[in-house]
Amino acid sequence: MPSSSAIPRVDVLAVDDTPANLRSLEALMEDLGANVVAASSGDEALRLLLERDFALILLDVQMPGMDGYETASLIRMRERTRHIPIIFITAFNRSEVNVSRGYELGAVDYLFKPIVPEVLRTKVGVFLDLHRKKEEVRRQAELLRQAETREHERQLAEARAHYERSLLQQEMERERKVSEALEQRAQELARLVQEKEQAQSALHESNARLRLLADTASRLLKGTDGRPLLESVHQHISEHLGLEVCLGYLARELNGSLELTAHSGILPTMRPRLERLEPGQGVAGKVVAEQKRWVLDAGAAANGPVPDAAPELGLAALACYPLISQGRVLGTLAFGTRTMRTFTEDELSLMQGVCDQVAVAMERERLIGALREADRRKDEFLAMLAHELRNPLAPVRSALEVFRMRMKQDDVLQRTIASADRQVAHMTRLVDDLLDVSRITRGKVELKPVLVTLTDLVEGAVQACEPIISQRHHELSVSLPSETVMLNVDPTRMTQVVANLLHNAAKYTPSGGRIHLNAERQGDELVLSVRDNGIGLRPDMLHRVFELFVQVDPGSDRAQGGLGLGLTLVRSLVEMHGGHVSARSEGLSKGSEFTVRLPLPAEPAPALAIPHMVKAAAATAHKLQPLHILLVEDNPDIRETLRDLLELHGHRVEEASDGRSAVALVLSQRPQVALVDIGLPELDGYKVAELVRASAGGSDTRLVALTGYGHPEDRKRALEAGFDAHLVKPVSSDDLSQVLKKLCTAA
Repeated sequence: MPSSSAIPRVDVLAVDDTPANLRSLEALMEDLGANVVAASSGDEALRLLLERDFALILLDVQMPGMDGYETASLIRMRERTRHIPIIFITAFNRSEVNVSRGYELGAVDYLFKPIVPEVLRTKVGVFLDLHRKKEEVRRQAELLRQAETREHERQLAEARAHYERSLLQQEMERERKVSEALEQRAQELARLVQEKEQAQSALHESNARLRLLADTASRLLKGTDGRPLLESVHQHISEHLGLEVCLGYLARELNGSLELTAHSGILPTMRPRLERLEPGQGVAGKVVAEQKRWVLDAGAAANGPVPDAAPELGLAALACYPLISQGRVLGTLAFGTRTMRTFTEDELSLMQGVCDQVAVAMERERLIGALREADRRKDEFLAMLAHELRNPLAPVRSALEVFRMRMKQDDVLQRTIASADRQVAHMTRLVDDLLDVSRITRGKVELKPVLVTLTDLVEGAVQACEPIISQRHHELSVSLPSETVMLNVDPTRMTQVVANLLHNAAKYTPSGGRIHLNAERQGDELVLSVRDNGIGLRPDMLHRVFELFVQVDPGSDRAQGGLGLGLTLVRSLVEMHGGHVSARSEGLSKGSEFTVRLPLPAEPAPALAIPHMVKAAAATAHKLQPLHILLVEDNPDIRETLRDLLELHGHRVEEASDGRSAVALVLSQRPQVALVDIGLPELDGYKVAELVRASAGGSDTRLVALTGYGHPEDRKRALEAGFDAHLVKPVSSDDLSQVLKKLCTAA
């Protein structure tokens, strides 16, 4: 049996309020290997249990304050002390002790005073041995766990070492195989360095090619004509790929032949033989026929026989690409060198990318050219349309003037003539609007701003719209600021804006409606609005109503006609003056309101009084005396009706139907005024004016151009040719009288 010094000592808690009992317990358990920790009360025992662990608790039942049962109850409540064995010590006999309560509290046994040492030692020894065995089992388990951990770590280390050895063997085997395959090339480090350098070089080359493609695309997209840019494209490709020869052919649409458009690296003596290729001739012809690239270099065989151009140019490598867009071959691009080499896939892809960009640029150029040609033809068509529409209107207007003057006593005829005259004016207005829209969209309208008063502009617009307002029996009210408001605008165009708004309101307001024109200052702006109680606008039309050819409801009022141009002109002219126009309506049948905002000039200045000028001219109109007039017109209807109108006004009229007779009559008869049509046979009106002005006998005759073309450039050309005035067909009696009065008064 091992000695007491060899037995592991364990802690035992002895709880008794009698010190002698505690000393006795300590003495009895000395040789059992127990460290007896004494506590004189339950409170002290609980404090010690918080500080350390014990193998056994000897607990006196009867103690002052907290007795043994209460202390045991608190011990069992803590997780840490719940399983510590408790032996109760009591001085009562078994019959007096509540043994069952002790066992309920977790007691393992009872000792009755006086304590029999052998009994105490036996019972305590059992629990101490049990605790030691438990600790030994725990220690052995820990040692086993540690041993297993060390074994696992050892096995893991062995497995890792085995894996590393395996990897090392595999790496050595791979290196051995690589070394054998590369026939004892340089050391692995040198190889890696070389690969890195090659990768960097490839990346640099790739970036350079991307920059080349981006620069080429930028040049082609920014250029207005793709063909001259082919030279610079050739230069860039040649510098990048080290090529010497570049050839660019464009396909002719008529016969399919190829024309040399751009080239570099060929001698001038070779150019005549290469300038034109027939279909299927040479490399370019084969590429066009097959619509795929053709490559001849040191590493690839040609797709066919050796081309004729290669020996002449002395080329050792050549790549030719078709320029294809929308399934159509536009031409070819070829790149070559006189040095024997093999094109890499990257180089071929780069050349293909450049060719694709060139094809896109050429297609873009073709489409832009087609759009420009369509726009030019549209403008020519509109000008011709205006001319052809104005020519028939001219005799109609003159005839109406003649009827009005000859039938003054017949009210029925006067009403009929007035109706026809309104329709002629409406037709003339449509033609003028159509041409104005065309000129504005092409940027051909040039504003001539001057300082005018708001009152003058409004008066001019109201006078222009008075016929339609009166015809539809509308009530027009005008509200203007009491002070004078100055505007820096083109008076003709701004009067047209206000007149178009009034005309639009009158047109889309049922008979007997109300129209109100209001203008007021708002800060540094003039706000002018035209409001009506007409058919109104749907919400979706508030913005679209200003678009070209858009009408409020094409089926609602077709009797009023129109092409949907008036409001488009309003928006364009207002924005050209730096202003803004908007539409507002509460819905259908609730009327509409159009508001124009215009900037006011910073400083006031004297204004151009338009109505006063008109009134002054009208006041002097009656002073015009009968004139000797030569009428030059090849259209019999226009010539005869205009002659009748002039004779009714008291003028003496002579006629000419062509330019040569017109020049002869002017020089021989020397009329005061010659009304000359521009579109004459043989000698046109411009030539007539030049010949008359070139002769000394034609200096006194005032020349007036009559034409269906009303563009500013037409007016300018007429004045430069020698005309004194320019009138657009159909000419009203008032306009003609004003021009004759002005020219003859000035003379």
